Amino acid sequence: MFTRFHRTVSTILVFAAAQTLSAQLPSSPSPQDSDLAAIHQLLDEARFAQAEPALRTYVATHPLSAEAKYLLADTLFREDKPKESLTAYTEAAKLRTPSPSDLLNVGLDYVLLNDYPDADKWITQSVKGNPLDENAWYSLGRIKYTDNKFHDAQSCFEKALELAPRDVRAENNLGLTYEGLNEEDKAVAAYRTAIAWQQNSAHPSEQPLLNLSIILIEREKYDEALPLLTQANTISPHDPQIHTQLGRLYLAQAQYRKAQAELETAIQLSPGVAATHFQLGQVYRHEGETEKAKAEFATAASLNGTHSSPQTQ
Repeated sequence: MFTRFHRTVSTILVFAAAQTLSAQLPSSPSPQDSDLAAIHQLLDEARFAQAEPALRTYVATHPLSAEAKYLLADTLFREDKPKESLTAYTEAAKLRTPSPSDLLNVGLDYVLLNDYPDADKWITQSVKGNPLDENAWYSLGRIKYTDNKFHDAQSCFEKALELAPRDVRAENNLGLTYEGLNEEDKAVAAYRTAIAWQQNSAHPSEQPLLNLSIILIEREKYDEALPLLTQANTISPHDPQIHTQLGRLYLAQAQYRKAQAELETAIQLSPGVAATHFQLGQVYRHEGETEKAKAEFATAASLNGTHSSPQTQ
Protein backbone atom coordinates (compact mmCIF):
# COMPACT_ATOMS: atom_id res chain seq x y z
CA MET A 1 0.00 0.00 0.00
CA PHE A 2 2.81 2.39 0.89
CA THR A 3 5.44 1.17 -1.62
CA ARG A 4 5.47 4.22 -3.87
CA PHE A 5 5.08 6.50 -0.86
CA HIS A 6 8.16 4.97 0.76
CA ARG A 7 10.20 5.34 -2.40
CA THR A 8 9.28 9.02 -2.64
CA VAL A 9 10.36 9.69 0.95
CA SER A 10 13.60 7.78 0.45
CA THR A 11 14.52 9.63 -2.73
CA ILE A 12 13.90 13.05 -1.23
CA LEU A 13 15.84 12.26 1.94
CA VAL A 14 18.82 10.95 -0.02
CA PHE A 15 19.06 14.11 -2.11
CA ALA A 16 18.02 16.48 0.66
CA ALA A 17 21.46 18.04 0.96
CA ALA A 18 21.38 19.15 -2.66
CA GLN A 19 17.94 20.64 -2.18
CA THR A 20 18.63 22.57 1.03
CA LEU A 21 17.21 26.09 1.09
CA SER A 22 17.98 28.90 3.50
CA ALA A 23 15.03 30.03 5.61
CA GLN A 24 16.21 31.97 8.64
CA LEU A 25 13.88 33.87 10.92
CA PRO A 26 14.79 37.47 11.76
CA SER A 27 17.14 37.90 14.72
CA SER A 28 14.92 40.54 16.31
CA PRO A 29 11.68 39.53 18.05
CA SER A 30 8.79 39.12 15.64
CA PRO A 31 5.26 37.69 15.65
CA GLN A 32 6.45 34.44 14.09
CA ASP A 33 9.10 34.10 16.83
CA SER A 34 6.34 34.42 19.41
CA ASP A 35 4.19 31.89 17.57
CA LEU A 36 7.01 29.34 17.45
CA ALA A 37 7.83 29.98 21.10
CA ALA A 38 4.23 29.22 22.01
CA ILE A 39 4.37 26.04 19.94
CA HIS A 40 7.60 24.97 21.62
CA GLN A 41 5.87 25.46 24.96
CA LEU A 42 3.10 23.09 23.87
CA LEU A 43 5.64 20.52 22.74
CA ASP A 44 7.61 20.82 25.98
CA GLU A 45 4.37 20.02 27.81
CA ALA A 46 3.69 17.06 25.47
CA ARG A 47 0.48 18.72 24.28
CA PHE A 48 0.86 17.34 20.78
CA ALA A 49 -2.82 17.47 19.85
CA GLN A 50 -2.78 21.22 20.47
CA ALA A 51 0.61 21.72 18.82
CA GLU A 52 -0.35 20.03 15.54
CA PRO A 53 -2.98 22.55 14.34
CA ALA A 54 -0.80 25.44 15.49
CA LEU A 55 2.09 24.06 13.47
CA ARG A 56 -0.07 23.47 10.40
CA THR A 57 -1.22 27.08 10.57
CA TYR A 58 2.34 28.31 10.97
CA VAL A 59 3.61 26.17 8.08
CA ALA A 60 0.81 27.46 5.85
CA THR A 61 1.87 31.05 6.47
CA HIS A 62 5.63 30.34 6.59
CA PRO A 63 6.19 27.67 3.90
CA LEU A 64 9.99 28.13 3.94
CA SER A 65 10.37 27.45 7.66
CA ALA A 66 12.33 24.20 7.86
CA GLU A 67 12.15 24.31 11.65
CA ALA A 68 8.36 24.39 11.65
CA LYS A 69 8.10 21.59 9.11
CA TYR A 70 10.44 19.35 11.08
CA LEU A 71 8.53 20.17 14.26
CA LEU A 72 5.30 19.18 12.53
CA ALA A 73 6.82 15.90 11.34
CA ASP A 74 8.07 15.11 14.84
CA THR A 75 4.71 16.01 16.38
CA LEU A 76 2.84 13.73 13.98
CA PHE A 77 5.28 10.93 14.84
CA ARG A 78 4.57 11.40 18.54
CA GLU A 79 0.84 11.30 17.79
CA ASP A 80 1.27 7.88 16.14
CA LYS A 81 0.45 9.22 12.69
CA PRO A 82 3.33 7.67 10.76
CA LYS A 83 2.11 8.20 7.20
CA GLU A 84 1.39 11.89 7.83
CA SER A 85 4.68 12.22 9.66
CA LEU A 86 6.62 10.80 6.72
CA THR A 87 4.87 13.20 4.37
CA ALA A 88 5.88 16.08 6.64
CA TYR A 89 9.49 14.84 6.82
CA THR A 90 9.51 14.68 3.01
CA GLU A 91 8.48 18.33 2.81
CA ALA A 92 10.92 19.37 5.54
CA ALA A 93 13.81 17.59 3.79
CA LYS A 94 13.29 19.84 0.77
CA LEU A 95 14.37 22.76 2.94
CA ARG A 96 17.08 21.33 5.18
CA THR A 97 19.14 18.17 5.39
CA PRO A 98 17.60 15.85 8.02
CA SER A 99 19.59 15.39 11.21
CA PRO A 100 20.40 11.95 12.66
CA SER A 101 17.52 12.39 15.12
CA ASP A 102 15.20 13.19 12.21
CA LEU A 103 16.34 10.03 10.44
CA LEU A 104 15.71 8.04 13.62
CA ASN A 105 12.13 9.27 13.71
CA VAL A 106 11.71 8.49 10.01
CA GLY A 107 12.85 4.95 10.78
CA LEU A 108 10.48 4.68 13.72
CA ASP A 109 7.63 5.89 11.50
CA TYR A 110 8.36 2.91 9.26
CA VAL A 111 8.33 0.64 12.31
CA LEU A 112 4.81 1.87 13.04
CA LEU A 113 3.93 0.95 9.45
CA ASN A 114 5.51 -2.52 9.91
CA ASP A 115 8.00 -1.72 7.15
CA TYR A 116 11.14 -3.06 8.79
CA PRO A 117 13.48 -2.92 5.75
CA ASP A 118 12.98 0.84 5.42
CA ALA A 119 13.11 1.23 9.20
CA ASP A 120 16.45 -0.59 9.24
CA LYS A 121 17.73 1.58 6.39
CA TRP A 122 16.99 4.95 7.99
CA ILE A 123 17.96 4.07 11.55
CA THR A 124 21.23 2.67 10.21
CA GLN A 125 21.77 6.06 8.56
CA SER A 126 20.93 7.70 11.88
CA VAL A 127 23.59 5.81 13.85
CA LYS A 128 26.13 6.54 11.12
CA GLY A 129 25.37 10.22 11.51
CA ASN A 130 25.44 10.08 15.30
CA PRO A 131 27.08 6.90 16.62
CA LEU A 132 26.70 8.16 20.20
CA ASP A 133 22.89 8.01 20.23
CA GLU A 134 22.00 5.19 22.60
CA ASN A 135 18.32 5.31 21.68
CA ALA A 136 19.12 4.88 17.99
CA TRP A 137 21.29 1.84 18.70
CA TYR A 138 18.55 0.39 20.88
CA SER A 139 15.93 0.98 18.18
CA LEU A 140 18.16 -0.61 15.55
CA GLY A 141 18.65 -3.58 17.85
CA ARG A 142 14.89 -4.00 18.16
CA ILE A 143 14.57 -4.08 14.37
CA LYS A 144 17.38 -6.62 14.02
CA TYR A 145 15.76 -8.75 16.73
CA THR A 146 12.37 -8.59 15.00
CA ASP A 147 14.06 -9.75 11.78
CA ASN A 148 15.67 -12.67 13.68
CA LYS A 149 19.13 -11.20 13.06
CA PHE A 150 20.17 -12.03 16.58
CA HIS A 151 23.94 -11.52 16.28
CA ASP A 152 23.36 -8.06 14.80
CA ALA A 153 20.81 -7.32 17.52
CA GLN A 154 23.30 -8.38 20.18
CA SER A 155 25.90 -5.97 18.81
CA CYS A 156 23.38 -3.12 18.81
CA PHE A 157 22.22 -3.72 22.37
CA GLU A 158 25.80 -4.05 23.59
CA LYS A 159 26.63 -0.73 21.90
CA ALA A 160 23.59 0.85 23.56
CA LEU A 161 24.82 -0.42 26.93
CA GLU A 162 28.29 1.01 26.30
CA LEU A 163 26.69 4.41 25.77
CA ALA A 164 24.15 4.10 28.59
CA PRO A 165 25.35 1.64 31.23
CA ARG A 166 22.64 0.08 33.41
CA ASP A 167 19.95 0.69 30.79
CA VAL A 168 17.31 -1.82 31.86
CA ARG A 169 15.50 -2.01 28.52
CA ALA A 170 18.74 -2.67 26.59
CA GLU A 171 19.83 -5.36 29.07
CA ASN A 172 16.38 -6.98 28.95
CA ASN A 173 16.47 -7.02 25.16
CA LEU A 174 19.97 -8.45 25.26
CA GLY A 175 18.42 -11.29 27.24
CA LEU A 176 15.77 -11.80 24.57
CA THR A 177 18.53 -11.87 21.97
CA TYR A 178 20.42 -14.53 23.90
CA GLU A 179 17.24 -16.60 23.92
CA GLY A 180 17.07 -16.19 20.15
CA LEU A 181 20.64 -17.48 19.97
CA ASN A 182 19.69 -20.47 22.19
CA GLU A 183 21.99 -19.23 24.94
CA GLU A 184 19.48 -19.55 27.74
CA ASP A 185 21.89 -19.28 30.66
CA LYS A 186 23.17 -15.96 29.30
CA ALA A 187 19.57 -14.83 28.90
CA VAL A 188 18.84 -15.67 32.53
CA ALA A 189 21.90 -13.71 33.63
CA ALA A 190 20.85 -10.70 31.55
CA TYR A 191 17.32 -10.73 32.98
CA ARG A 192 18.67 -10.97 36.52
CA THR A 193 21.02 -8.07 35.82
CA ALA A 194 18.17 -5.94 34.46
CA ILE A 195 16.06 -6.74 37.52
CA ALA A 196 18.91 -5.81 39.86
CA TRP A 197 19.50 -2.51 38.05
CA GLN A 198 15.89 -1.43 38.53
CA GLN A 199 15.70 -2.48 42.17
CA ASN A 200 15.40 1.10 43.43
CA SER A 201 13.70 2.56 40.35
CA ALA A 202 10.54 4.59 40.79
CA HIS A 203 9.31 3.22 37.47
CA PRO A 204 10.51 -0.38 37.10
CA SER A 205 9.72 -2.47 34.03
CA GLU A 206 7.72 -5.67 34.23
CA GLN A 207 9.47 -7.12 31.18
CA PRO A 208 12.64 -8.65 32.70
CA LEU A 209 10.53 -10.09 35.53
CA LEU A 210 8.14 -11.66 33.03
CA ASN A 211 10.87 -12.93 30.72
CA LEU A 212 12.85 -14.53 33.53
CA SER A 213 9.73 -16.13 34.99
CA ILE A 214 8.90 -17.78 31.64
CA ILE A 215 12.26 -19.55 31.62
CA LEU A 216 11.89 -20.54 35.27
CA ILE A 217 8.45 -22.03 34.60
CA GLU A 218 9.91 -24.03 31.72
CA ARG A 219 12.57 -25.28 34.16
CA GLU A 220 9.80 -26.11 36.67
CA LYS A 221 11.18 -23.64 39.20
CA TYR A 222 7.71 -22.48 40.18
CA ASP A 223 8.56 -21.17 43.65
CA GLU A 224 11.12 -18.81 42.14
CA ALA A 225 8.90 -17.76 39.24
CA LEU A 226 5.81 -16.88 41.31
CA PRO A 227 7.19 -13.84 43.19
CA LEU A 228 8.60 -12.48 39.94
CA LEU A 229 5.20 -12.73 38.26
CA THR A 230 3.50 -11.26 41.31
CA GLN A 231 5.83 -8.26 41.17
CA ALA A 232 5.34 -7.95 37.41
CA ASN A 233 1.57 -7.98 37.89
CA THR A 234 1.84 -5.19 40.45
CA ILE A 235 3.74 -3.08 37.92
CA SER A 236 1.51 -3.88 34.95
CA PRO A 237 -1.80 -5.44 36.08
CA HIS A 238 -3.36 -5.26 32.61
CA ASP A 239 -0.65 -7.17 30.77
CA PRO A 240 -2.30 -10.36 29.45
CA GLN A 241 1.04 -12.19 29.18
CA ILE A 242 1.58 -11.91 32.91
CA HIS A 243 -1.83 -13.41 33.66
CA THR A 244 -1.21 -16.13 31.08
CA GLN A 245 2.04 -17.13 32.75
CA LEU A 246 0.42 -17.08 36.18
CA GLY A 247 -2.28 -19.36 34.81
CA ARG A 248 0.34 -21.61 33.29
CA LEU A 249 2.21 -21.79 36.60
CA TYR A 250 -0.92 -22.59 38.63
CA LEU A 251 -1.99 -25.20 36.07
CA ALA A 252 1.38 -26.93 36.42
CA GLN A 253 0.88 -26.94 40.20
CA ALA A 254 -2.68 -28.31 39.84
CA GLN A 255 -4.09 -25.16 41.47
CA TYR A 256 -6.97 -25.13 39.02
CA ARG A 257 -9.16 -22.40 40.51
CA LYS A 258 -6.27 -19.95 40.56
CA ALA A 259 -5.27 -21.00 37.06
CA GLN A 260 -8.83 -20.49 35.85
CA ALA A 261 -9.02 -16.98 37.28
CA GLU A 262 -5.72 -15.91 35.72
CA LEU A 263 -6.42 -17.40 32.30
CA GLU A 264 -9.92 -15.93 32.19
CA THR A 265 -8.41 -12.53 32.98
CA ALA A 266 -5.81 -12.99 30.25
CA ILE A 267 -8.54 -13.80 27.73
CA GLN A 268 -10.57 -10.76 28.76
CA LEU A 269 -7.50 -8.60 28.12
CA SER A 270 -6.46 -10.34 24.88
CA PRO A 271 -9.16 -12.67 23.52
CA GLY A 272 -7.42 -13.61 20.28
CA VAL A 273 -4.63 -15.86 21.61
CA ALA A 274 -5.31 -19.51 20.81
CA ALA A 275 -2.84 -20.93 23.34
CA THR A 276 -4.57 -19.18 26.23
CA HIS A 277 -7.96 -20.60 25.25
CA PHE A 278 -6.40 -24.05 24.98
CA GLN A 279 -4.84 -23.79 28.43
CA LEU A 280 -8.14 -22.63 29.91
CA GLY A 281 -9.78 -25.63 28.23
CA GLN A 282 -7.29 -27.87 30.00
CA VAL A 283 -8.17 -26.24 33.31
CA TYR A 284 -11.90 -26.71 32.74
CA ARG A 285 -11.32 -30.34 31.84
CA HIS A 286 -9.43 -30.91 35.10
CA GLU A 287 -12.32 -29.27 36.95
CA GLY A 288 -14.88 -31.52 35.25
CA GLU A 289 -16.38 -28.65 33.24
CA THR A 290 -16.61 -30.69 30.05
CA GLU A 291 -18.76 -28.36 27.98
CA LYS A 292 -16.71 -25.30 28.91
CA ALA A 293 -13.56 -27.21 28.04
CA LYS A 294 -14.94 -28.17 24.62
CA ALA A 295 -15.89 -24.57 23.93
CA GLU A 296 -12.39 -23.33 24.75
CA PHE A 297 -10.75 -26.04 22.66
CA ALA A 298 -13.02 -25.14 19.76
CA THR A 299 -12.12 -21.47 20.09
CA ALA A 300 -8.43 -22.33 20.15
CA ALA A 301 -8.80 -24.48 17.03
CA SER A 302 -10.74 -21.74 15.27
CA LEU A 303 -8.08 -19.14 16.09
CA ASN A 304 -5.43 -21.51 14.81
CA GLY A 305 -7.44 -22.16 11.67
CA THR A 306 -7.48 -25.89 12.39
CA HIS A 307 -9.97 -28.56 13.31
CA SER A 308 -7.62 -30.84 15.21
CA SER A 309 -8.76 -32.64 18.32
CA PRO A 310 -7.51 -31.02 21.54
CA GLN A 311 -6.97 -34.44 23.07
CA THR A 312 -4.27 -35.18 20.48
CA GLN A 313 -2.41 -31.87 20.61
